[in-house]
Amino acid sequence: MFGAICGDILSSTYEFQGIKYDEPDKIKLCLDTDTFTDDTALTLAVADWLLNDVKDIYYDDEALTNALAKQLLKYSVHTFKENEGILSFGGNYLKWCMNAEATGQFKPYNSFGNGSGMRVSPVGWYFDTLEETLRFAKLSSDVTHNHPDGEKGALCIAAAVFLARKGKTKNDIKDFLLRAFGYTLLNKTVKELRDSCKWSEICQDTVPMSVVAFLESNDYESAIKNAISYGSDADTIGAMTGAIAEAYYGKVPQQLAEFCITKIPEKQQKLINEFYKKIRIDQFRTD
Repeated sequence: MFGAICGDILSSTYEFQGIKYDEPDKIKLCLDTDTFTDDTALTLAVADWLLNDVKDIYYDDEALTNALAKQLLKYSVHTFKENEGILSFGGNYLKWCMNAEATGQFKPYNSFGNGSGMRVSPVGWYFDTLEETLRFAKLSSDVTHNHPDGEKGALCIAAAVFLARKGKTKNDIKDFLLRAFGYTLLNKTVKELRDSCKWSEICQDTVPMSVVAFLESNDYESAIKNAISYGSDADTIGAMTGAIAEAYYGKVPQQLAEFCITKIPEKQQKLINEFYKKIRIDQFRTD
């Protein structure tokens, strides 16, 4: 999960620039202008949901999605101060928030935007079986992104995180994702995808781009640079790529982690620590 947050922060300056980088290794990270975005906010909302809501309503899908909807609304509207992060939510998601705030009703809007994939990484860490992981990934998507392609994006990223943390090889991960989700773009290289891509924020494009950025990496840092190099929705692709890379490579490198933690409010640092304590991994500490 922290890998997704760091991927968001480290890629945030490059969002909307639309610049393709043919030499990803020359991309500079840890820029003064980096900050967390809505990707981090909603990832934290999912983590909060898993820690504090799921245990009491595990078998009630409707109660689970309603509980997550409330967490998403809280982290979108009430949690952060005006000078904390850049919460540039999409127009349809903002309408969903405003309607939910006004009416208390949480109706999904059939989205296939990449918001479902960028917030799902805590699910990939939290459960002990792939079956549970896929169940809760779908639930986490269906709160807003109940279109089949929105669901598929969340399922793919959660499965990749789960398989990576379970020690599967890159070939194993790729083969499973191809069979399960049919993303033929996984057979492309980063360069091929970069040359052909246009700026996109939908799952059908950015989820396989994120997986390929990871597959072609040598470590966490090179994965994030691959994600940025596309010149597309950099912070969200960075978040999804970073989620898988953290699970596969073990943790976020210390220098990058120390930079990113300075961008996260103290209360949310505590939530991240609580999450990793729950899953019994000494992945991230502030003390």
